[in-house]
Amino acid sequence: MPLVRIEVCDFKSYRGHQTIGPFMNFTSVIGPNGAGKSNLMDAISFVLGVKSAQLRSAQLKDLVYRGRRLAKNGIEEGSVQPEGEEEDVEEGEGEGTAKKAWVMAVFVNAEAKEWRFQRTISTSGASEYKLNGKTVTYAAYNAALVSHNILVKAKNFLVFQGDVEAVASQSPRELSRLIEQIAGSLELAAEYEKAKEAQERATENATFNFTKRRGIAGEIKQYKEQKNEADKFEALCQERDQLILERILTKLYHIDMGIENNSRSIVKKNKELTGLRQEQSVHDKALESARADQAKARTTVMQKEKSIKKAEKALEGKRPELVATEAQITHATQQLRTKVAGLEEELASVRKAADRAQAEQRKTSQTNVALSEESLEEYRKLKASSSVLAVDERQSLETLARDEKTSSRALAQLSEKEQGFQEKKTTRTEELHAQTAKKDELEEQIASLQTELANVRQELDNQQAERSRVSKLQVEADEKLQSVYHQLLQAGVDKHESERETKMKETLSNLQRLFPGVRGRMVDLCKPSARKYETAVGVVLGRNTEAIIVDEEKTAIDCIEYMRNQRAGQATFIPLDTIQVKPINDKFRAFAKGTRLAVDVVQHDPVIERAIHHACGNALICDTMEVARFVCYERGQEVKAVTLEGTIIHKSGLITGGKSTHHNNKKWDEKDVQGLIRARDNLLAEQRELTKQKPRGKTDENLVSEISRLESTITVAKDDLRACKLRITGIKDELKHIDRELKTISPELKKARTTFTSLQGRIAQLSATINAAEDGVFSGFCRKIGVSDIREYEEQQLKVAQDESQARLRFDIQIARLSNQAAFENEGLTQVRERLGHLNTLIELEQANLTRLEEQKADAVEDLKSSEEVIAKLKAELGDLQATLDERSKVVDQVKKTTLKASKVLDQALKEIALCNDEIEKLALERSAIYRKCRMEEIRLPLLEGDLRQVPMEENLREEMAMDVDEDEDGTQRPKEVPDYGIQIDFDSIDDENNSDDLAEATARYDKEIAEKTAEIERLAPNMKAVDRLDDVEIKLADTEKEADKARKDSKVAREQFNDVKKRRCDLFNKAYNHISDRIDQVYKELTKGKAAPMGGVAYLSLEDSEEPYNAGIKYHAMPPMKRFRDMEQLSGGEKTVAALALLFAIHSYQPAPFFVLDEVDAALDNTNVAKIANYIRAHASDTFQFIVISLKGSLYERGHSLVGIYRDQDVNSSRTLTLDLTQYGD
Repeated sequence: MPLVRIEVCDFKSYRGHQTIGPFMNFTSVIGPNGAGKSNLMDAISFVLGVKSAQLRSAQLKDLVYRGRRLAKNGIEEGSVQPEGEEEDVEEGEGEGTAKKAWVMAVFVNAEAKEWRFQRTISTSGASEYKLNGKTVTYAAYNAALVSHNILVKAKNFLVFQGDVEAVASQSPRELSRLIEQIAGSLELAAEYEKAKEAQERATENATFNFTKRRGIAGEIKQYKEQKNEADKFEALCQERDQLILERILTKLYHIDMGIENNSRSIVKKNKELTGLRQEQSVHDKALESARADQAKARTTVMQKEKSIKKAEKALEGKRPELVATEAQITHATQQLRTKVAGLEEELASVRKAADRAQAEQRKTSQTNVALSEESLEEYRKLKASSSVLAVDERQSLETLARDEKTSSRALAQLSEKEQGFQEKKTTRTEELHAQTAKKDELEEQIASLQTELANVRQELDNQQAERSRVSKLQVEADEKLQSVYHQLLQAGVDKHESERETKMKETLSNLQRLFPGVRGRMVDLCKPSARKYETAVGVVLGRNTEAIIVDEEKTAIDCIEYMRNQRAGQATFIPLDTIQVKPINDKFRAFAKGTRLAVDVVQHDPVIERAIHHACGNALICDTMEVARFVCYERGQEVKAVTLEGTIIHKSGLITGGKSTHHNNKKWDEKDVQGLIRARDNLLAEQRELTKQKPRGKTDENLVSEISRLESTITVAKDDLRACKLRITGIKDELKHIDRELKTISPELKKARTTFTSLQGRIAQLSATINAAEDGVFSGFCRKIGVSDIREYEEQQLKVAQDESQARLRFDIQIARLSNQAAFENEGLTQVRERLGHLNTLIELEQANLTRLEEQKADAVEDLKSSEEVIAKLKAELGDLQATLDERSKVVDQVKKTTLKASKVLDQALKEIALCNDEIEKLALERSAIYRKCRMEEIRLPLLEGDLRQVPMEENLREEMAMDVDEDEDGTQRPKEVPDYGIQIDFDSIDDENNSDDLAEATARYDKEIAEKTAEIERLAPNMKAVDRLDDVEIKLADTEKEADKARKDSKVAREQFNDVKKRRCDLFNKAYNHISDRIDQVYKELTKGKAAPMGGVAYLSLEDSEEPYNAGIKYHAMPPMKRFRDMEQLSGGEKTVAALALLFAIHSYQPAPFFVLDEVDAALDNTNVAKIANYIRAHASDTFQFIVISLKGSLYERGHSLVGIYRDQDVNSSRTLTLDLTQYGD
């Protein structure tokens, strides 16, 4: 079963941690109103990621259990809650202390793997997602749900209370959207709309180019009408150029005067510098002398320190020699004593052994036994007489004796063979136990190595997976970065800004930092409401585009003063408090179709509204040139009209156009460009972080080598195990062979023993017969010698004789051995004595060596004492020298202070000279810049000598950086030589009054006059190239033709892209629709068939638009059994519910979730239809398709496999659950 159980903690009406379940294939949830049944539905929806708005709560934090005062507003504890307040137990005034709530769903997939989905919400509104106990993002959480076909957006796993009625009453368009959600084609809606918009935009662009081509022909006529205005414009331009020339000459005159004055100041200061140099030289010599004395004293001290260190080193070298000598003395003494003691012990043992050998030799030589000759003679005679008696028995006895010996030898051989096999069996058994233990040890070793190998391989796989993940993220980041770079390239950001623009941005930043009233540039503070107005708005604003808006006029004056001091260029300021603003004429807001006021299409902050009104005025933006002509010419309105292409019809009736507006268009994209730049920086930082996170390749090499080592070790261990198993098999086979041999030997051994026993019995019988005969012969002799029979005598005498002979032989051998040993020991004693004498000599030599070492020790001790005295004397001398060095160092410090003071005075003079030289260089650079400006702008200066072409277009910074300030031999500095390029200006053309005036005042006066002339020129704004522009217009016409062709191609590409998206969306939608359409009739028949109508009803779907069905509706038709066709609205409530359920079940069958939760879907059904629904659910419930139904109808929940009862525990003010397994009862 997919959904095993639900665990909740402080969720809505469930207080504390509670487990609801287990859920079976068909589980019914029952309980009274207000007990918390629908809260269980909310819990399932909550844990599967449904939004709070669909959980009957305003926000997520309302889902946390807050308790409820039961006796409030007249409702006593235990009273029945009104039906309208069902499930709203969490909305009362809270008494609980829970800070968070969580719900966990335990899910088992088709592979019997358990998944734990947990979602937590706190009272602060923070939400947390966990998957199998690990915190994850919502995207990963939703991806895990989608992998199990649980679609949160489509809600294909649940039906809320009231959703059935909503499905039954929904419009065809809503039904189409529902099926589109299930099909997944809704995700292509944005791409579809985007492609559709692109197609329409491409079509509109093609139409626009066609219209533009028609309008170019009218431009030729415009240029001819503008020629009359050019003459007046030329005269004004000449007057302005003359003013600019006079301004430049005035500035150059003051620059030359400044260079000359600074040069005179440098010459004057050089005279003072000579005396300071001489004084500095005297101080330097005194400092050098003091440092020399200090160095000598420091050298002497260092030499003494080296002598002390050398003496200490020698002393340390002698001490180890003394220690070594003492160690040699101790070692020699100990060795001598050891050798003497060992030799004495060896000598004593040798002597004892020699004495013991001699004593044994003497004792053995004295032992000798002799027998009586008369007794032996009589015994021999009687023995001869008895030998003729019982001859046959004696011969038989000899034969049996030989047989007995043979049988005894065979018995001994068999016994030895049996004993050998027994010993071999014992040995092999022990070896078998050892090999078995070895086999177990090898198996454990192999298992351990395989576990370790699996861990190492897992670690290698994890690292490779991590590398793959990082590589994938890097690829995604690279793709995003390439996209950002492409957008930046399209925006023109990759082009280098001009030096002036960069400097102006830095200046604006400094102004905003220093002066709080600076708001920024006009172009940064406003933006057109649509991109098509960018060109027109840029033309309307004109030079005010770069103007800086400030709050007050004083702020503007302070900013101008700051820029003048910093030489930061020029800028226009618009003070909001003093700017003159004309009121907007409202009649132009709806004056004509296709016109609008410029102020109405500019988005801006209300604070700068005065500045926008000042810059735009009553200017109109017209869609086309025809509309602009209609306003200005046909209606006769004196107003500036600007077309979307940037063409202007001035108040005077003049027309200006053709100006490139590409740069102005880009100004409106600067904010977007800044966002792209930030995105680029973030992506670069992300790439660097991913590079750090990527595992190192060396680690993989180590893991691979470790895997190789483990594999080889496992191979060797397996070979050993295989050999061990073979050895065990061999031992077992050998043991079996030994057992077979033992089984073979046992009967033979038994038989030999029987034969041997039988022979001994027969020998005993024959021996008794022979003995009886001998007793008759030897009876008298036996009485004479006092024995019972002759055999006793023979045994005694023979034994004595044999013992005597054996003893004699043994003692002879022992005597010879002891004699040889005694001789050997005597010889060893002699050798030991010789060695003892030699060792005594060695002892004397060692004692002499010991005496010599003692003398060396005394000498070394004496040398140590003398060395320590020398070191003490050297240290005393070092103290005196150190005191002398300290005195010299104090003298050096005093001289340094005096020299430093003189150096400061000298440095101050040099700094003043350097400042003058810098001012000269600065003025020279400014003069060079003016020369270059004149050369670039072709301003002709009155020259006495030289030519402006000698001035380079760029400063040679490398040569200027390499040049040092020229110094004379006496240490003075000459004025810096700056290039004048051989140019001498004729200043006679400017008035003496201008030369004597302050440069700032003169410049301001010229600027004012130039601005007035420029304003007058701008008001005229003639087209000076009207005739030349005719060729350009023809080229423009050709370009327009190309653009029209390109627009047609773009329209074709956009149409193809749109058709592709349309096809994919249609395929997804039709796939789902066809499945649902085929399934709906089957489901509806199953839900409506009965005894009266065994075939059931009829249901089908129909499309309102078969080409693009998602843009239109889907009509759902259901005809109950035994009734004629009627619209859905004319069906009864129960019939609508059955039809809606059939539709829901059909939709769910397309992409079925593993479980389906239904909340009181049978509310509007009678018992018959409820039973049909129950039978349908019971028939389709399985391990892969689980139903959880909340119901109050007994005919439905009694058909379930299990019941979950929910009741209200008034003691703890919480919902509680009980579970009952119905499968243990019969149907």
